[in-house]
Amino acid sequence: MKLPNCINRIHKRLLTMSTPTPPPLKKPSVQQPQWIKPHDKSNQKPTLKIYNSLTRSKNDFITIKPGHITWYCCGPTVYDHSHMGHARNYVSTDICRRILQDYFGYNINFIQNVTDIDDKIIIAARQQYLFEQKIINQYHEINQSLINQSKQFLKVYINKNLPQFNHDNIETDFINWSQSIPNLSDLSKEIPKFPMYLKAATVAHQAIYNSSSSSSSLTIETYLSNIQDVAKPYLDKEFGSTVNDPSIFRKLPSFWENKFNQDMDKLNVLPPSITTRVSEYIPDIIAFVDKIISNGFAYKTQDGSVYFDTIKFENDSNHDYAKLQPWNKGDLSLINDGEGSLTTGESKKSPADFALWKASKPGEPSWSSQWGEGRPGWHIECSVMASDITGEVMDIHSGGIDLCFPHHDNELAQSEAYFDNKQWVNYFMHNGHLHIQGQKMSKSLKNFITIEEALQDYTSRQLRLVFALSSWDKPLDFKDSLISEVKSVESTISKFFTTVRALNNDYKHTVVEGGYISKKVGPQEKQLYDDLAFTQTEVDIAFNDNLASGQALRSIQDLIGKSNGYIQQASSGAFELRIEVLLQVTNWIVKILNILGFETRRDKLGWLDDSDNQAGDSEGSAEDIALPYVKALSKFRDIVRNAAISKSDPNEILKACDEIRSDLVNLGVSLDDRPNGVALVKFLNAQEKEDLIQQQDAKLKAAEEKEAKKREQAVANAKKEQEKLEKMKVNPLDMFKDVTLYTEWDETGLPTKDINGEEVTKSMKKKLTKQQQQQEKLYQEYLKLTSA
Repeated sequence: MKLPNCINRIHKRLLTMSTPTPPPLKKPSVQQPQWIKPHDKSNQKPTLKIYNSLTRSKNDFITIKPGHITWYCCGPTVYDHSHMGHARNYVSTDICRRILQDYFGYNINFIQNVTDIDDKIIIAARQQYLFEQKIINQYHEINQSLINQSKQFLKVYINKNLPQFNHDNIETDFINWSQSIPNLSDLSKEIPKFPMYLKAATVAHQAIYNSSSSSSSLTIETYLSNIQDVAKPYLDKEFGSTVNDPSIFRKLPSFWENKFNQDMDKLNVLPPSITTRVSEYIPDIIAFVDKIISNGFAYKTQDGSVYFDTIKFENDSNHDYAKLQPWNKGDLSLINDGEGSLTTGESKKSPADFALWKASKPGEPSWSSQWGEGRPGWHIECSVMASDITGEVMDIHSGGIDLCFPHHDNELAQSEAYFDNKQWVNYFMHNGHLHIQGQKMSKSLKNFITIEEALQDYTSRQLRLVFALSSWDKPLDFKDSLISEVKSVESTISKFFTTVRALNNDYKHTVVEGGYISKKVGPQEKQLYDDLAFTQTEVDIAFNDNLASGQALRSIQDLIGKSNGYIQQASSGAFELRIEVLLQVTNWIVKILNILGFETRRDKLGWLDDSDNQAGDSEGSAEDIALPYVKALSKFRDIVRNAAISKSDPNEILKACDEIRSDLVNLGVSLDDRPNGVALVKFLNAQEKEDLIQQQDAKLKAAEEKEAKKREQAVANAKKEQEKLEKMKVNPLDMFKDVTLYTEWDETGLPTKDINGEEVTKSMKKKLTKQQQQQEKLYQEYLKLTSA
């Protein structure tokens, strides 16, 4: 129905009228809940303290630039083999460096020098050159001319170095004298080089006076080696001033520098960030010395040398001399030893003054300077090279304790004189002396064990453990009891790694096979997590307390003991083992060992062995790696399959099980039987593999010896049976038919007359009858055997 127009308009107006909107509802205000700030316990964390030789106490360690360390380490004087004293110094320093760098997170600029210009190097290079030219190249066999010359060398050597020998005839009297010296130990203390001189003279004497014997088997090489220590000083005195070729003085240090680097690499010592050589810093040294003169603390002498004025420096209100060992600053024996045997020091003002620049004499390398031809003094080199990198102050300077005075004290003095400052080094770290079985080693006394020799008896890891278990700043006696402790610690850690790897592999295999393993931790796991946290705190305390690696390692040993206890409880069935807690413990231990410089692999959960280096980084295919193991399993399968088909004795299968276990040990895998009947698979490190192979070999040898005895017994028994059989074959009627014994017999075959025609006695006949009756039984038994 159509609406009227008026109504339609009204309807449209109503539709277009706006409906009033209700006021919006107010939302309640939303606020972030209050955050409770954790309590700051940083003040409870231990502060890093390092023993500082400048204060002879542990000081809070504060670097010049936050997060960074400038560190200068006194490097080797390269003229001979590196020895165990060097190993102690550089491995201990390396451990400290790694802790600061990898545990505390410092960025370290580590500078280490090579002393390739020095009195000892000059003498050694000159003597080696002259010995080669005058002796080695001249004599290719032991002849009278060489022997006569050698006798002269020995005579001069004994007269100079062993004045205690007051006999006329060296040939007949020296050996007897050397073997009967009264109070030898007291004499050695009074004259430290006496044993060295005595040994050199004795070895040379034996070579010289035994070589002319017809029974002597001495080769020319051995002869020359035995006389060189008495020949070289003689040749150097006679011809040393004629050696002028600079290449001669470069050749020897270059050779020994390379050998030193090789030894450090074998000991896993990190290379320096920067290596400096004295020979490459001559212009810098000259400029450094010149400024010290300008500052008024050094003077030139008439011969063209430059000396540091210790008295003037000490009297200056802004400076102190001999900061490290002030009690030694008047010790002329130490002062003169530091100056070197080629330094005369005749025109210096005070006996305590030391050479900054030495005027070169004939037979010494030289460089031009404003004071004349010369070469650097020993102490100046470190000041110049270190300052070139670190500037007027550094964080750490390190070296052996024997360098404190005069070397490091002189370094401090000349550097502070150059910069005219109060403190050139903030922390001096000195490694303690090394003794071998109670005796201090010394290259100058030639009573040292080279690193190369030590590595023939001990592994690099064992040597690092020796130094890591000891305080870096304390004396260390390398003795049997310490070696035993080191091997025990190494074995404990190795066995723990092996067990955890095996348990982890067992766990992974179970998961792959679809087995269900609960992840829920129980009270035993919670306790072990607590033990881990406690040990982490203990290690942190140890590292903060003077980088105490030994205490850290002993805390790790305790943690391993607790972890082994957990494993043993689980193995007994007391609860189900959780591998996660053991992996957490092991990975943290691996992390700390890595920090201390022990080569480890986290993915391998343990030490990194030579076998890992060879196989772990190889490019070999999976087939190449797996083939030895697959072949062992294939061989085992063939034996078991054939035994099953032929229904062999079950013992054959057990024997095959023993054989594959032995084969797997040779491949570095051990199968340990467990009460649940499932073997635990262990991947062995090199030492564990060798130990098990030795045990297997010993067991196999014992079994072979037992089997050999069985075979011998069987042969003896067979021989006995054969002899019995041969005896059984004899007819009792014929057993006495021996014409060499008898001449007549009765019808039963018993003898009646002997070889002499005399009647056989009744007693003899009775005895023979009894024997015949016994043989009759054997014969009848034989007849039964043959008829059957």
